[in-house]
Amino acid sequence: MEALQTNFQETKEPVLYNQSSQKHLFTSPLKFKYGFEVPKDYVHGIRLDNKNNNTKWQDVTKLEMKRLDDYQIFNDLGVQAEVPERFKKTRVHLILDVKHDGRHKARLVDYGHLTDIPVDS
Repeated sequence: MEALQTNFQETKEPVLYNQSSQKHLFTSPLKFKYGFEVPKDYVHGIRLDNKNNNTKWQDVTKLEMKRLDDYQIFNDLGVQAEVPERFKKTRVHLILDVKHDGRHKARLVDYGHLTDIPVDS
């Protein structure tokens, strides 16, 4: 045990770690809820639909986009448009989930931590 401690103390150089060979660091295991596989993103949801010969994830995503359009949540200014004052461009992503009764749900959420805290609300 003493030899191990002295060898460890004698090495003063930093240990370099080759992260490029560790591709599994950013992949999470498959997630299942109530017997259904929950996709990580929209593309994964389409793959699951193709695998299961159904369109559940595509249908709930279309429903969520229709709801957002009906409520006029977003104002599409185009790709290269200037952002008006008092507004800020943010990124959005889909959260896909399965409810306890087997319903599939999709929610479009933004990265709220990238926006400033409003002072007048």
